[in-house]
Parts: sequence; C-alpha cells; structure tokens
Amino acid sequence: MEITEFVETLRLDGGLLADAAQEAGPDARIPACPEWQMRDLVTHVGQVHRWATGFVTQGLQQPSRPPEAPDLADDELVPWLREGHHHPVSHLQSAPQDVADW
Repeated sequence: MEITEFVETLRLDGGLLADAAQEAGPDARIPACPEWQMRDLVTHVGQVHRWATGFVTQGLQQPSRPPEAPDLADDELVPWLREGHHHPVSHLQSAPQDVADW
C-alpha cells in the first residue's frame, strides 16, 4: 500500500469513528474494551491524533508522551475528535515523500 492510500484510509476511518461516536453518544459501551465508554475511546484517539501530528510537524526522532487530554463536556468530544483528526491527515498529505520521523 502506498502512503497516499494509508493517509486516505486514515481520513476515511477517522470520519467514520467521529460519525459513530456522534450517533452512539458518549455513554455507549465499547465491546472490544468492556470497561470503556465512547467518551474514553474518543479521548484516547484524539490524544493519539495530536501526538502523531507532533512527529510529522516537529520531525521528532524519539518517542514522546502523548499530550494530556482536556477535560471536555460530552457535547465537545466529537468536535474535538474531528478537529484533532484533521491535523495528522492534512500534515501527512502535505509532508514531503522523504519525511523520516519516529
């Protein structure tokens, strides 16, 4: 698979997750992680998106800790996820072909 296909898959899957989170609501249980609710999954994925974006935008060569998630109200979760998802997609789409990050 080419990098452009990976980025397109990331773009599509992130949108699907945000749509599913919106439809299910923040209290929905996550079957694959029985102790999690949708708010936990959205918070985790939103942190990962922001963490991964840092590698592309800052050229980081070593692992780092993900940023702390803000304490968001339930109605802020999905917009926060969508906004955070936009960053790695747009930065990866515009990254040079020879980008080399951790």
